[in-house]
Amino acid sequence: MLAQFVSFLFLLITVNAYPAHIDLVSVLNDSDVSWTKNTVADDQLVVQSVQMLYSIGNDTSLSKCEKCKSRLLFGKSLAFTRADLIPTIWKQWCLESGYETTTTCLTNFGRNTVSNSSTGSNFADMLSLMNPLSMDGDYYCHYKESNQCALPVTPSNLSISYMWNNTKPAKAYVAPQPSNETFNVLHISDFHIELDYTVGTDANCSASMCCTPHTSNSKKVPQNHTSTGYNSFYTNANYAVNGTFTQGDWVNVNESSVWVPATTFGNYKCDAPEVLINSSLHSIGDYQKSNNISFDFAIFTGDLVDHDETAYTGYDMTVESEQIIFRDIKNTLDEVPVYSVLGNHDTFPYGEIAQEKSGFQNKFDWNAELMSDLWYDYGWLNASEAQQVKTHYTGFSVTTKQGLKIISLNSNCWYMKNHYAYWNTVEDPDSFGQFEFLISELLDSEANDQRVWIIYHIPVSSDILPPQAKLFGDVIERFSPYTIAAIFNGHTHRDEFQIMYKGNGTSDTKTEDNIVNNAWICQAVTPWVENNPGWRYYEIDTETFSIMNAYNFYTKLNETFTNNGSEPVWNFEYSSRTAYNIDWPTNAPLNATYWHKVATSIGSSNGTLQTYENFAKRFSPYTGDCSTGACDTDYCYVTSFYVDQYANCLNEFNITS
Repeated sequence: MLAQFVSFLFLLITVNAYPAHIDLVSVLNDSDVSWTKNTVADDQLVVQSVQMLYSIGNDTSLSKCEKCKSRLLFGKSLAFTRADLIPTIWKQWCLESGYETTTTCLTNFGRNTVSNSSTGSNFADMLSLMNPLSMDGDYYCHYKESNQCALPVTPSNLSISYMWNNTKPAKAYVAPQPSNETFNVLHISDFHIELDYTVGTDANCSASMCCTPHTSNSKKVPQNHTSTGYNSFYTNANYAVNGTFTQGDWVNVNESSVWVPATTFGNYKCDAPEVLINSSLHSIGDYQKSNNISFDFAIFTGDLVDHDETAYTGYDMTVESEQIIFRDIKNTLDEVPVYSVLGNHDTFPYGEIAQEKSGFQNKFDWNAELMSDLWYDYGWLNASEAQQVKTHYTGFSVTTKQGLKIISLNSNCWYMKNHYAYWNTVEDPDSFGQFEFLISELLDSEANDQRVWIIYHIPVSSDILPPQAKLFGDVIERFSPYTIAAIFNGHTHRDEFQIMYKGNGTSDTKTEDNIVNNAWICQAVTPWVENNPGWRYYEIDTETFSIMNAYNFYTKLNETFTNNGSEPVWNFEYSSRTAYNIDWPTNAPLNATYWHKVATSIGSSNGTLQTYENFAKRFSPYTGDCSTGACDTDYCYVTSFYVDQYANCLNEFNITS
């Protein structure tokens, strides 16, 4: 029975690239599993299936990659009849075999529940969709299972140019000239509210997220542990809607019982308490008033939910985090329209979203419905734009009152940790339809001489699957710089930029003639991990929507540890036009050519490299010393736009990321 089933499966999924020497039929026959549904008890099927996974793992004739893909193939056969048992089977095998740590096994293979963000059910969904013997399996086994397979080479003939080839030729590859008038736009990102942030808990813990009731340090506090000198121990500190700050209630903290006690406004190993988020938002309002300026609109580039362990990241917590932050933004910025994207943390389970045509999108409709309602109720989108949110995975296209088009995309569709992204990675690289949506909007704008901003969370140089990253780069090249005026990301928590050049990312391609565009990566409000909180705003040309300058602000979080619960002080940090001492015309925008000059200086001057790193972490106490090699990847990072370019640059300079 089993041999016949597997033979059928091989006929169903025929890929020439699969290693011919693997006798998977024999391997499967060894387990003597019956595949007739309901002929054996579930628990017996689980036992036999776990044994199957052991058999694959113990086969010395198979490479690590072949074992990984064989497990996927076996899982796919299960998915046809008993997908409901896959989380149980894989979790048990993972735990018993020691394949991964206990936490990783439970996170990756535990069944989905509303109380934690485990993704075993999504893994089962993926198996029912993917072809394990194709590049789907290679990519999955490389990124999701610790490099069990080598990263495949992105096919050179991969293209979606058919989406624009039957249109009129591209307009001039030259950006329009700016005028002499500007307006201001706010950019905020990566708030990561820590709902259970608790003053007095350990801020130096063994877990991935500190400052919560469930965090602790695996090592006992030594008897000679000295006091930190911290004195900002106030709980319930808060801001009223009008900006009035209330210090809250003093907490008596026994500093001898924790390594580093969490203080009122946060710590460098913790996500942001709500009071820190509101401090950042009110600092924006205060700056506007004191400098008599206003923001015509704002962009938010994602990540509302914290980084806590899977067991503490539930559905209700995800919804509450999203609602609270957008409420606080609305209360503080009032009538300023805010155009947003969702980040990799802003879904449940973490990082997951399914294609409409997969049959599993209904698991994630709640988020699109919530965002559509929130953004419409707050007056940030009109009814038709809010409807787009429901049909484009929370993405949308909006034309501002100034005439600029903003296209919002959900980068989780291409995220390396999204199980559904491993379905037809190459065979159907636009399975989510986001490229079709983006290109349609860009063609419309090009035809009408309208400039466009593109906003999404994850930079395509990292954490995005290479085929989709490459195709996104092709789209940017086709419509830049005449139509695409600017690109904006979050995700890294660092203040960064990236330049897109034509070519493969090696040094010989990084010339002014090859410049395509650049992306602005916004600094985070959350201090996790080891950054000072920050935000920025842009000075925008009124006719071309090119960026003329960017002004960056931050607060020294460590100064709030010993300030007796006083409010953080937010300071001006630097101007992007003047900070790097680049000889640049005063009436020219800060375009990709400007950042190319900055990048060239970063690559040749340790002083400029250190300046960049200082800004990246906002002068945090944890800022690296670039003279010691701590910043060796920075040049490749700023001069690479998508995954393959970054990898090629690191390889050229023999740098390990």
